[in-house]
Amino acid sequence: MADAQMVAERIGSRETFDLLGRSLRFVWPYRRQIAVKLALTLVGLAIVLFLPWPLKVLIDHVVMGMPVGSSPTPYPPYVSWFVELLHGLTPFEIALVIVGVSLLGMLVVGAFGGGVARDSARADLSEGMDTATQSENQANESGSRVGGLLGLFEFRYQLRITHRINHTLRALIFGRLMAWPMIRFADASVGDAVYRTMYDTPAISRVCYDILVLPVANLFVIATVIWTTAHSFSAVPSVVAVACLAAPMVLLSSFLMTGITRRRSLASRAAGAETTATVEEGMSNVVAVQSLGANERQRNAFARDSATSFQRFRSYVLMTLLLLAAQGVVGAGLVFYVFFDICEAVVEGRMSPGDFGVVYAYFLQLVSNLSGLGAMWFNLQNNVAGMRRVFQVAESSTDADVQGNRHIAPLAALRVQNLSYRYPDGTLALRDVSFEGRVGETVALAGATGAGKSTLAYLVAGFMPPTAGAVSFDGVDVRQLDVDCLRAQVSFVFQEPFVFDDTVAANICLGNPEASEDEVEDAARTAGALDFVLALPQGFETRVGRAGAMLSVGQKQRLAIARGLLSRAPVLVLDEPTAALDPETENALVAALHAASRDRLLIVIAHRLSTIRAADRICFLADGRIVETGSHAELMAIPSGAYCRFVDLQSGAA
Repeated sequence: MADAQMVAERIGSRETFDLLGRSLRFVWPYRRQIAVKLALTLVGLAIVLFLPWPLKVLIDHVVMGMPVGSSPTPYPPYVSWFVELLHGLTPFEIALVIVGVSLLGMLVVGAFGGGVARDSARADLSEGMDTATQSENQANESGSRVGGLLGLFEFRYQLRITHRINHTLRALIFGRLMAWPMIRFADASVGDAVYRTMYDTPAISRVCYDILVLPVANLFVIATVIWTTAHSFSAVPSVVAVACLAAPMVLLSSFLMTGITRRRSLASRAAGAETTATVEEGMSNVVAVQSLGANERQRNAFARDSATSFQRFRSYVLMTLLLLAAQGVVGAGLVFYVFFDICEAVVEGRMSPGDFGVVYAYFLQLVSNLSGLGAMWFNLQNNVAGMRRVFQVAESSTDADVQGNRHIAPLAALRVQNLSYRYPDGTLALRDVSFEGRVGETVALAGATGAGKSTLAYLVAGFMPPTAGAVSFDGVDVRQLDVDCLRAQVSFVFQEPFVFDDTVAANICLGNPEASEDEVEDAARTAGALDFVLALPQGFETRVGRAGAMLSVGQKQRLAIARGLLSRAPVLVLDEPTAALDPETENALVAALHAASRDRLLIVIAHRLSTIRAADRICFLADGRIVETGSHAELMAIPSGAYCRFVDLQSGAA
């Protein structure tokens, strides 16, 4: 998808909530694991909220010598049970109990000081200032608000959940892309598809935890702090008032910035996708770039796209910094406001010296969790933008969505009836085309460049739906067939051979992984590939490099033909199979192909007469129509015919 289009798109509040709902439905199968994660988080937070009170006990009842139970402020119920245990103990014994509690706290939740746990469990990879490099941390999202044994266990448990969710989503998106209609890739950037699969999908991690874990944990702390403040520190009304006012003041700063944040996140991701697409296109066409001396131009294009990606991400980061600044000002202002009231209450005896540490520990927790709650909605804008790009792929149509569910046995006859096709831009490529073919026959599609031969072959294979007319296998319209059944009927060898970075044997077996070694060797022999394969360092087990870099164009073409021959499809379509072959190899291959056609219908698209003259039937196309049909001899018997003129031109060119 083009960068300009992505930037122009907007995500409204309604769509934001819809995307969040779809994300939650995706992670619903992991609800039990996420519930365990939430329970671990709440246990850790409960311990953190308890930790300031032993410090108050130490200050009031050991340092200050106040009798247990004589504090001017009441203990909350979740602490009272602990204080009850201290009745009758000497200050020294109380100090020993506090030391024991501290050691236990250090073991369970890590180090703590000032009444607040300050350890946490988290691991981040090195990252740059753009969405792509930071998304890898989201793919490994895990953490705990505490350290110690509990924090370590929670961290590792969440990491397992994150990996499962991200793996499932990445596999879903990749599978969806592989099932896209072939025509879809004509206007889709491969780089953008890679970006969505690798760098947009990790947004599911933050969406999952930011909705299902973070708000519950933050609200638990906020509610506990506000309730405890009202219960234990009502003697200082300003403390209670500030605790209640902090929430709307901190959250308001987040909500005011959500719209612009979503837009900047979309722009950042679109720029990142453009950069990935530039890399992919440059590497895919590196031979052309180097042969034309266009290295500097390609470098400049990448530098421009990369700079734009960083610039747009920094624009998004600026919003994050502004939010943190606004929340920091609000939090610091509230704490400063109540400082003098708390000091006055301690001096007047309405609060104890130990309360001072508890109040500030709780205020730090309050501001921290309110900021986290506000930042959650703020950060969701970035992750919602990523999930929108993911769901655009996940919910896109594939061949399976438009195909039927019928199944047939390996076909015996193919029929094309009144077939027409118009490209999305309105160009009429084929009109009223009809022909038939049966297993055991060879049908050649001939004609000048642009006559519609390849388009016709694509329609026969079911890669594109016709605008009018029909293609039927044994009387069944191909649109009624299950997509897997349809693909099993036709094997296609494209004009441009596609070879994977794998062994020769694996490339040949792509369509028939259960083939035996003898079958692989026979297919290679028929395709004229056996001699050069055996000459490779490890023969059939030789890796051919990225896109078959170790092979010549002709060798890759013969591997592709061997792959088609080895497939069990009853229809084999070959698009210019001999274009990259020398005459001697071509003649041997043509003879082998016709021998192989005894068990299948062979449809050959070719310009060379040597390839098509032996066909049982030649369909000659011109301007998107079949103008003549017959054998080579029959068509040559029409002196003024289109095929005869075509042959004369070919002979003259030779």
